[in-house]
Amino acid sequence: MRVIRIVVPCLIGLMSLFVYPCHVCAQADSLLYVLDTLLVDDNPYPKIGSTVPLQQFSGDELKQLGVTNVGDAMKFMSGITVKDYGGVGGLKTVSVRGMGAQHTAVFFDGVAVGDCQSGMVDLGRFSTDNLEGLQLTIGDGDDIYRPARMLASAGALSIKTSMSSENVVQACLRAGSFDTYTANIMLGRSLGKGWSSTIFADYTSSQGAYDFDIENAEKRINGKRINSDIETLRADVSFLWNGNKKNFFRAKLYAYNSSQGIPGGVIVDNPISSERLTTRNLFGQLFYECFPSSGIRMKAALKHNYQYNRNKQPTLKTINEYNQHETDLSYTVAYSPTEILSFAYSEELFYNNLKTTNRHNTMPSSPQRISLLSAVSMRVANSLFSVTASLLHSYASEWCRDAEAAPDRSRFSPSLSFSCSPFGRNSSLRLSYKEIFRMPTFNDLYYRESGNYKLRPEKSRMLNIGASYMSSGNAAGNLLFSIDGYYGRVEDKIVAVPGIFIWKMSNVNDVKLSGADINISGTINLPAHSLLKIASSYSYMCAVDDTGGSQLKGSQIVYTPRHSGSLSAALETAIVNFGYSLIWSGKRYRLAQNIPSTEVDPYFDHSLWLSRDWKIANATLSTKIEAINIADINYEIIRYYPMPGCNCRITATLKI
Repeated sequence: MRVIRIVVPCLIGLMSLFVYPCHVCAQADSLLYVLDTLLVDDNPYPKIGSTVPLQQFSGDELKQLGVTNVGDAMKFMSGITVKDYGGVGGLKTVSVRGMGAQHTAVFFDGVAVGDCQSGMVDLGRFSTDNLEGLQLTIGDGDDIYRPARMLASAGALSIKTSMSSENVVQACLRAGSFDTYTANIMLGRSLGKGWSSTIFADYTSSQGAYDFDIENAEKRINGKRINSDIETLRADVSFLWNGNKKNFFRAKLYAYNSSQGIPGGVIVDNPISSERLTTRNLFGQLFYECFPSSGIRMKAALKHNYQYNRNKQPTLKTINEYNQHETDLSYTVAYSPTEILSFAYSEELFYNNLKTTNRHNTMPSSPQRISLLSAVSMRVANSLFSVTASLLHSYASEWCRDAEAAPDRSRFSPSLSFSCSPFGRNSSLRLSYKEIFRMPTFNDLYYRESGNYKLRPEKSRMLNIGASYMSSGNAAGNLLFSIDGYYGRVEDKIVAVPGIFIWKMSNVNDVKLSGADINISGTINLPAHSLLKIASSYSYMCAVDDTGGSQLKGSQIVYTPRHSGSLSAALETAIVNFGYSLIWSGKRYRLAQNIPSTEVDPYFDHSLWLSRDWKIANATLSTKIEAINIADINYEIIRYYPMPGCNCRITATLKI
């Protein structure tokens, strides 16, 4: 039965790829249609008229924010919660609207980044120095020409790297506080006949030993973060071919290696910290897209991902090693019989295998999972309105060599979204509904004694209503405003429940979600060819336990602030550029009990920067000086993990 449910849909999809051979057969008017499609795909960040909330940063905007990794950039978006354990190598994960980091899918150049062990992707691993842009989509948007895996999550974060089709060299050197140094280089080269290549390599080293002053158990603790050093090396190699504008091919190889200390939480009268973590990640992905005729688009991707984690705890005399493999095959076919009507079919098959060398616990040595996602979508759109509907079927089957495996799981998940522009093209109203089906991770199911192979998947529903407005733009500048309100529920929430001797993962919680996100951005033209750019966001998020009969009913879930926001401003002049940024968060709770002893204080993080570009012959030298957390407060995003105080950073980037 398992074979039939997996093989038959894949064969149907593969046959659809060969029904229309990918050769140049379009007439002149068809060619114009295809070029328009390519233009839309190259700029996938619409701001007005979308049926769901979209937030994005271009590569230039990321540089102005002064962030060096994707995790820090996400702190400037609304409707999300970033968990940051502090320091250069601290884990950074993103939760959309209080649903948990496992509900956020991450895509790297159009292909999913997976982690079957924890279900969470550490966004601190991805540098922003070679990015063309970031986009966060909450719900299913207007673009039905998407992988099925993107439809299977509450939010999708798309990371797009820079891929130059021309000869270019870019080198960057960065030095900062706590003996932090970064050097990277990007090489782009045209190889002729539509071929080009891009190589990016990055090295970072930091001792991370910063002073801190926090309160713990009614006692002030002054100390220095120890065992917080990190050394990372990452490389990204891409080859592209776009010879006849009708076929597009991209091959990418990504490698990441890090060795770091884990400083752990600050414990009263116990400064000892010796835990070490080694991480290696290697993946290769192939992507092919073709436009066989007018109104037909097809794309397919193949990826294999390998990740190795080694956790050594000398004080406990234990070494935990994990080897994780994932093979992913996806394809999508879209057909537009008219200008207003479009259909799409997407299929994604992926296999996960987690091997552990641990022999001192009861975790299975090699749990395996095969998953199949199938989605059909339809879109009807004109200049006045847009309606998008999709239906996703999820199926998963697991097996273990030396333990009982979880049962097969299957579910249909619909989504529907609508937008219209009753007051003109500069404004829009939107309404969307989406159901999400999240599989338990291998840690949830099988990790040591706490795992529970009988866990049910989490089932979520989310309703969103919003509006956007953008001024038409004039000599004074322009303005973009958006507001979204939402309501949702998460059923069978997976949490750890204490037992007589050990904790156990269980489906015991229901979570009720409600809130609002507001985003305002704009530009103001000033005299002397100067420009002021301003962007701000605010989030109100009520994510409370709604489990019937629970003493915790009505309590805000852990590490989810009711109020949070950000502000950034940049003044560009003919001589020098200035900037300011602010990230703030209201109080949170570190435990499910919302009592004063579990409360985590609000925080504000202010930063300033100054930059200038220098023309040197045919090259451009960009220099930047940053002062980060100028209030010099060791605030905590996660309790007992203090963030660095005031620190500085100097960056020089040469582009030829």
